[in-house]
Amino acid sequence: MGKKDVVSKIYLGAADRIADLLNNELFEGVSAVAASDIIELDSEAASILKDEDNIVNVRVVAKDLVRKVRFGIQVMLFAIEEQSDINYAMPLKVLNGDAALYDKQWKGIRREHKRKKDLSGAEYLSGFGREDRLVPVLSVVLYFGEQEWDGPLCLKEMMDLSAFPEEVREKIADYPVHLIDVRRYPHAERFRTDLKLVFGFLQRASEPEELAEFIEENTKEFSSLTEDAYDMIASMSKTWELKELKKDIGQEDYNMCKAIDMMMQEREERGEARGIKLGEERGEARGIRLGEARGIETDRNIFRLYIQGYKQSEIAETLKISLERVKDFLGEEATI
Repeated sequence: MGKKDVVSKIYLGAADRIADLLNNELFEGVSAVAASDIIELDSEAASILKDEDNIVNVRVVAKDLVRKVRFGIQVMLFAIEEQSDINYAMPLKVLNGDAALYDKQWKGIRREHKRKKDLSGAEYLSGFGREDRLVPVLSVVLYFGEQEWDGPLCLKEMMDLSAFPEEVREKIADYPVHLIDVRRYPHAERFRTDLKLVFGFLQRASEPEELAEFIEENTKEFSSLTEDAYDMIASMSKTWELKELKKDIGQEDYNMCKAIDMMMQEREERGEARGIKLGEERGEARGIRLGEARGIETDRNIFRLYIQGYKQSEIAETLKISLERVKDFLGEEATI
């Protein structure tokens, strides 16, 4: 498991965030599920194939996260699959994972009946009684990628059914994927936990001005992030310098505003005003200084135009300021 996977598993595994995600996605932000309703479970399920008495194949299917969720006296299994890249076999991956969780339940029920010796006939052969019931599984794919998802969202989209009669196509079983596209999620403002900050940051990662405004609007929250929230933002946005600065800005509460300011100050001192690298694959320097003082607005505009490819003379002309003012801010390494 890679570092990014570990970071996301730790962050998304918190009960209050899972409850927040469920409430937002299923109940339009209404608090129908509490953190106390979330119970941690083993996310692995093993499938064993036997030839008579010999084991010939063992397959372990693992979800990224699995939790039991209580709804009064009823329970369901809620599974999360985290994706940083598009997976064009996602419906099959979700189907296999869900099937493994149902199979694990059935094996447990069958084992209990064998212990009790309380089944006979067809029930005995099934290992499942007439009154037995499986716990439902709901799987969600959390997609963090920058590119818009263009992969299949159901099993049938992985098939070519064009030559089959409609009567055949409609009888073929389908399996949908419940996808949450983090960077394009339309209801992030309804979150009540720091999911709002993570989703909001990533949604604005490629728009420096919007990101600056979002952080300033939520200065209090960004100034006291938990460590796992800080790591999640730094990892998913690939802002590696924020990781390196983490030790300098907190031990319990992590001040991302301060970390970004420190990063920008170090870059300016090195004459490398290039911005925060927020693109996952494009390597585009996009970013602006996020200081609170209003007197740095001109510096922000100089920096914004510079990373967009404007020459020094063009920046001066656009902002109606002297060329010396632009050179002084950008440093000696920049050229006209």
